[in-house]
Amino acid sequence: MSRARSWGLSDDQIAQSWAISPQKVADLREENQLHRVYKEVVPSAGEFDEHSHRFYATFETENESDATAGPRALIVGDGPRKLGNSTANDYVLAMIAREPKHHQYQVVSHSNNPNSLLMTQWLSDKVYLEPMIEEAVASVARLERPYYAFVPAGKQELGRAIERVSPTTKVVVIEATQIPKNVVSSIPTLEFNGLFDGQVVYQLGVIGELKDQGVGKYQTLAKRYPAHLESDLATKVTATSERAISQQETPGLYQVLYQAEGVHEDVSPLTAPDIAFMTKVLGMNLTAIWVRLMIGRFSSQALVKASHEGTTYHGAIYRAHFPYADYHLTNQKSAPATVIGAQIERANKGSEQ
Repeated sequence: MSRARSWGLSDDQIAQSWAISPQKVADLREENQLHRVYKEVVPSAGEFDEHSHRFYATFETENESDATAGPRALIVGDGPRKLGNSTANDYVLAMIAREPKHHQYQVVSHSNNPNSLLMTQWLSDKVYLEPMIEEAVASVARLERPYYAFVPAGKQELGRAIERVSPTTKVVVIEATQIPKNVVSSIPTLEFNGLFDGQVVYQLGVIGELKDQGVGKYQTLAKRYPAHLESDLATKVTATSERAISQQETPGLYQVLYQAEGVHEDVSPLTAPDIAFMTKVLGMNLTAIWVRLMIGRFSSQALVKASHEGTTYHGAIYRAHFPYADYHLTNQKSAPATVIGAQIERANKGSEQ
């Protein structure tokens, strides 16, 4: 085991080689205290006395990383950049990393994406440059013992690994990093957005989908804020949405999808692109509000005050971006898999919805 670790083999690779389960390998490693140690990245190769606060793991004897002083929050990255909402996810992770600093937490990031905003020193007090696998994340959690660990949706196994080695850590799943659904309909649809604090639902606004002139249908990847509703429909949508969101098991940012006549379709967490869009149009940092809710610092009075002080757009349009020509993509049938980003623009009053 010691030799295998010194060669850099992971638990999974050793398990495959020995024809046993990865958990057995992990248990054996724990039993023999064969843990990673960390070395600091030194750009000058030791020529100058400097500290980058960026660390990588090895299996030597000397450890150069001690637990960060003070209360800590661990942010687990979303992995390498890929097509889709990866940039929006990185935006949400960066905004999450900002907020704990306002509450005197030291921010520790675990990422293997050199282009992530989490790498910047004004967001992360310390960064571990490690792969997004259970044993690597667990090793960081064992050393740092964070108060909170924020883990992207779809990587819950990393959260469970953190809980096994640091039972006092509260793992928070970032539901916003889920892949947004593109609902296509011949009927105009609506999206009610709301914040649920566990007891009260706060309305953030209603979005109306736009018609794609190419296919003649409405899509949730093209939308306008705010949607213009008749008073009776607005009342019905608000009441139904608040009732549906209040039945969710956990607090958070939610979205309720409707057909225009007010038929409730679906309740789901607000995704990263929608959070970025709504943050822009409302002039409110929704990610910061969500973090405060997760760490017990939420204030309904502050939310109400922020809603009155926000620079709400009179109208804004959001569209997914398909840069076929720029990336030499010729098969437009693969559009849902090749969304690169989004464009947001102000909408003139009275313009076509």
